[in-house]
Amino acid sequence: MRKSNDNRHTVDMLFVLTLFCVFAVCASLLIALGANVYQSTINDMNRHYTLSTASAFITEKVHQHDEAGCISLGEFQGNSALILKENYGDIVYYDYIYAYDGYVRELLVSENAAVSPDAGQKILAIKKFKLEKGDGNSIVVRLIDNDENMLSQTIYYHSN
Repeated sequence: MRKSNDNRHTVDMLFVLTLFCVFAVCASLLIALGANVYQSTINDMNRHYTLSTASAFITEKVHQHDEAGCISLGEFQGNSALILKENYGDIVYYDYIYAYDGYVRELLVSENAAVSPDAGQKILAIKKFKLEKGDGNSIVVRLIDNDENMLSQTIYYHSN
């Protein structure tokens, strides 16, 4: 009779041990899956942050300067640039938004100031930045971030 109780106790222990192992494996798989989803979410957030922040920054600047003769495309020290004209009293300033040395930069200077492109404030790291005149009163902005994600956006404005 004693042998039967020992066998039953052994089977009970094996069942509990097997159940614990199944639980541990399932918990480990769930943690690994959650970590993968978390990493994917972080990567997507970083990608969207860079492109959408740069796009929102440029759009807001265009809308702030939406007055006749204040928005133009051109070059700043050999770099494609969005040129936004501002008048403060009798002094004319130009706000240049351009890409240089891997960053979208902004530089506000007086009309005839001599500055180099590295003087601009770094806004965001970017691989490629291209500006084109769109149809009518619009600017087409093309951005490529360092992870090769691309964004193309048309910004409309009212003034000529």
